[in-house]
Amino acid sequence: MTLENITVKKFVVPDKYKPVLGAAGFYVIMMTVFIYFAPSVFLNVGMFTAVFYSLPLFMIMGLSLVFVTVAGEIDLSFPSILALTGLIFALTLQASDLNFWLAFSASLITGISCGLLNGFLVTKLGFSSLITTLGVNFMFAGVTQVLNRGQVRQIPEFDDSPIRAAIVGSWGPIPAQLLWGLAIAMILGLIFNRHRFGFHVHIAGDNPEAGRAMGVNVSRVKVYCFVLVGICCSITSTISILINSTFYSTMGEGYLLPVLAAVFVGGTPVTGGKGTIAGLVIGATTVVFINTGVIAVGLDGYFTGLGFGLVIILSLLGHRALSGRLSR
Repeated sequence: MTLENITVKKFVVPDKYKPVLGAAGFYVIMMTVFIYFAPSVFLNVGMFTAVFYSLPLFMIMGLSLVFVTVAGEIDLSFPSILALTGLIFALTLQASDLNFWLAFSASLITGISCGLLNGFLVTKLGFSSLITTLGVNFMFAGVTQVLNRGQVRQIPEFDDSPIRAAIVGSWGPIPAQLLWGLAIAMILGLIFNRHRFGFHVHIAGDNPEAGRAMGVNVSRVKVYCFVLVGICCSITSTISILINSTFYSTMGEGYLLPVLAAVFVGGTPVTGGKGTIAGLVIGATTVVFINTGVIAVGLDGYFTGLGFGLVIILSLLGHRALSGRLSR
């Protein structure tokens, strides 16, 4: 056998795995830099445990936004929906003598209603999802402020509840909410990649006309995606209140930039039709570690916004290097 007859097969990464590979590669590079400059912090197991307390909150919110973005829309109202569902949870919990299930049900109904409103405005009235959800964000934030009147609602009586221990307690060194967040990610990942609804979401964002020709109710699919955002807002606000035993009206304001950054760093473009759940989980982990990393390497909190911006730009360059193009 001569060398000319030997065929060397080149390994090619499938396109569907490239966003996940890009997000994972960027995370590894970022953590390597942080460990190099602050080994005493990032080689400490306790630091990871502390980060994992808040990671599920950004992860759950980001998961719902992947569905909306892949469907060809955008939702900027989730910070205020998170605050409003949290307020309803806190008010109902206090009024019902700490009945968790009643409070969570009221919060869930509120989140679903907010999602239905967004879906109606976008799909039935034909409004731009960007402008609509931005306006709705201000509206729901105002409703929350009017109802709450700036109060900080503390619920220390619920601290010893077994339900709270199951949701936000510690299972060894691992916070319980991290396991719940990963479970939600697995469920939504199966729906996104294996279920018919996930296929319809891709079609709605990639080629809605072809979807309609195939019998897909594109408008209904998009409404369901907005409803999913409301559901995830309710879950996130409930977990957040249980962690801190406190509700405050501005609790959703710190989620807008990090969650959007997690979606884009995870490899979901704004053009619709494409996205990844696994990439979102990695992207959320990357974004959450930025806050700790910036402080650990000796910089102050003012550099956090700069870090978010650099992460988004550098991750886009990484995705471009893998895919050979940069999504618009």
